Amino acid sequence: MDKKRYYMPYKRGQVVYVDFGWQPNGVQGFLRPAVVVSADASNHCRAPQITVCPLSSKLKDIKVHVQIHPLDVNGLHLQKISDFMPEDMQTVPKSSVRGTIGYITVDSKVMDAIDKSLITQLDLWDTVKRMAREELTYRNEAK
Repeated sequence: MDKKRYYMPYKRGQVVYVDFGWQPNGVQGFLRPAVVVSADASNHCRAPQITVCPLSSKLKDIKVHVQIHPLDVNGLHLQKISDFMPEDMQTVPKSSVRGTIGYITVDSKVMDAIDKSLITQLDLWDTVKRMAREELTYRNEAK
């Protein structure tokens, strides 16, 4: 008998309502929309958690924030323009997801901006440049 647990699979770019619970010291909490940022390979039906970045309708001019307009989300859309907040990225149990709003297309300009904000927040620019150089070198050598 197979006793493995199955969970709802999610896709990168999905916008979901997450119950973050009470969070101290300015970390985003309570029930709010969030964007799934973990890779699809990590969001499968046997994974009990996903990584998300919360959204806030209180807009702030912060370099790593990305404004997401309601029509940027396919599906039910957001109610207001919202800030994507990578500094509050959290891995949450899938049981804390309360519903799905829609999704941001992975090849959209908004998702490109989200990727850039995550790279900036995690200070990965030097790594990204090195990896791009290595890939270009590899492709040129393969020709």
